[in-house]
Amino acid sequence: MQGLGDELWGKQLRVIKNRTFSTPYPGHGFRPEYKVNLKEIGYGAFPDPEFKKGKAEKVFKVLQVRSELPCGTRRRLLVHQKLLAGQPTAFRTDDDECYLFDSSSNRIKTNANYLFDLPKDQKKGLWILTDKALGVARWNKKNHSWFVVLAASPLKVKASNQWKKNRNVASRYMGNWGWDEIIVAFTLEEFKPPMPAQTAMLFTVFTSLDLIARTCLDSISLTDNSAYNRTFNAYLDEIGGEIDTFMAQEGFQTVENSVHQRTSHRIAIMVQSRNRLSCKIRIVTRSIAHKAYEKAQMRSQLMCFELYDRLARQRSLRTVASWMFEAFAHDWFRNARTFEAVRLPIEDHNTPLLEFTTSRSESSNHFMDAKNLATQIRVEGGQDIEHEVIGKYCLPYNANFESVNGLVFSALDTLILLQITISKSHDIKAGGVKKLCELLPTIKNIHIVFIIPEDCENEYSRAQSIPKARDVKPKAKGLRINQFRIAGRQ
Repeated sequence: MQGLGDELWGKQLRVIKNRTFSTPYPGHGFRPEYKVNLKEIGYGAFPDPEFKKGKAEKVFKVLQVRSELPCGTRRRLLVHQKLLAGQPTAFRTDDDECYLFDSSSNRIKTNANYLFDLPKDQKKGLWILTDKALGVARWNKKNHSWFVVLAASPLKVKASNQWKKNRNVASRYMGNWGWDEIIVAFTLEEFKPPMPAQTAMLFTVFTSLDLIARTCLDSISLTDNSAYNRTFNAYLDEIGGEIDTFMAQEGFQTVENSVHQRTSHRIAIMVQSRNRLSCKIRIVTRSIAHKAYEKAQMRSQLMCFELYDRLARQRSLRTVASWMFEAFAHDWFRNARTFEAVRLPIEDHNTPLLEFTTSRSESSNHFMDAKNLATQIRVEGGQDIEHEVIGKYCLPYNANFESVNGLVFSALDTLILLQITISKSHDIKAGGVKKLCELLPTIKNIHIVFIIPEDCENEYSRAQSIPKARDVKPKAKGLRINQFRIAGRQ
């Protein structure tokens, strides 16, 4: 820490530099499941193991420091982020271990009492960066003018609420990372880019845990397959335990309070208010919402419905509710059954119906993109569709396929596109439909079916915005595009 302070304030050095990082983009997809094991997938999922193709370069601003910080990757990068601005900063491991960085101090290692006794002018504008709650009474004195609490979990934010009460202070948190930032963080931590096998592991974590993948850089070992699977499974077990507690305490009855009290960043994130004086709680990822649905379903269908219903009634949690409804719909279509969809717009009781049947499947048939789907379903060497494909429920891999949550071929020339939504209206974009038409030229009928909850029936009695046949296949004749709805009921 002393060396870090000397670099930043003791010398006139250009410590912020632009660096270009190369990010590999694996040319494959992962099933949108809660748990992914590399031993089961095999490295065949990565068609270009050396990542010679599909790389993208991006410039990042990097704090050039040689000194190591006494913290994990997450906190280290947060300190870097704050020090990039060159503002007076105190890093607090706990009340007995604090590091003060400003132009008037000697970049010292100190404690909370030293910070409490700083002159008022020196306190002004001082940022306190910490992972731990501020529980000592002296933090609550209103004459302190510093601010920031970094909290790694909603529980720690709650423990610090007393400190924020009646004062003009703010809490800041690290934003969520994208795939390129995961690669950069690993490279900075290890002083070298990840090897192909490590990239596969990182990408698996990223696709499985999405927004919270950044927290796993300290928790999941990338040493080898065995260490990866052991630590990844342990992390997922911790997530599962938190979901179990959440469900056992019937936390869904008061979701936000329950998340505050019983969970951590493993299943929840904090979203700042616009004025940065407060935060809201969100269940963090689609995969975790699907797991909560799965656990609720194991208990009872009634609990599953209650969980969805209570989430859907809270505006800030409707995204989570939509993920749970999506999980329900996927299970619905995986089973062998016949469905009736009502044509939109609904004009009277004589509105035409669309009837189609899905075949039972223990696991869904996944595709990466339109080209990959076409390769799987067309007869070898031709453009016609295999008879065996009719009735199979197909899903895109974890990356969203535009305007398509799932699809079914009800006949050799008929494609049913399913859009699962709890939104009050939903526009279907032409791009994804056009790609399918280009690669499946024998399709003559496209039926877009909106899968909605019962409370959205009124909104979906009207036609939604969908592409016209000429938008997706300008020179072709005989293509028809219609829209329908299916309402899920308790």
